[in-house]
Amino acid sequence: MKKLMLLAAIAVFGLTNVNAQETTFGALAGLSILTPDVDGVDTDSETGFHIGAFADIGISESFSVQPELTYEMAGDISLLNVNAMAKYHVSEEFNIQLGPQVGFAGGDDIDALDDLLGDDFTKLNLRLAVGAGYDITEDIFVQARYGFQLNDHFTGDGDGSVKINTLNLSVGYKF
Repeated sequence: MKKLMLLAAIAVFGLTNVNAQETTFGALAGLSILTPDVDGVDTDSETGFHIGAFADIGISESFSVQPELTYEMAGDISLLNVNAMAKYHVSEEFNIQLGPQVGFAGGDDIDALDDLLGDDFTKLNLRLAVGAGYDITEDIFVQARYGFQLNDHFTGDGDGSVKINTLNLSVGYKF
C-alpha cells in the first residue's frame, strides 16, 4: 500500500513538472463533521473544525491537482491528513474534486480503542473524497467534501469494524 501511494505521488508530481500552468499556495479552514461507524452501528456525529495549507498546481486549463496538509478535530477524535485532490474545472469559478485522503487518527477515543485492541487496531485512516469548490474571487474560495473511509481501523479477526467518515466545509485563501 505504501509503495502504491508513493508511486501515485511521484506520478502526480512528475506530471505537474512537465505541464504546470500555474501554481498557487494558500490556507483553508472550516467546519468538520466526523461520523464514526463502530461495528456497523452509526454513532452520533461529532462537529469540530479543520485547518490546513495547500498548493493548487495547474496541469491544464481545466485540470489541477491540490495537495493538502490538514488537521481536523471533532469531539475526542482528531485526524492529521495528507490529501491529493484532482480538480476538474467545469467553469472558471466551479470545480469538482476527487482524490485520496490519508489520515492518522488520534484523540481520547482513538487512544482508548488502540489500548483496548492493541495489534488489532490501526490509526491509519484511508479515505476516498469527493467534493466541489467555487471561487468567489481570484483569491477566496469555498469547498465542500465528503470522505468515505476505505480501510478499517479494526484489523483483527472477527466481525468488528471501526470507520470514520468525514464531511468538510471549507473557506480558503490563495496567496
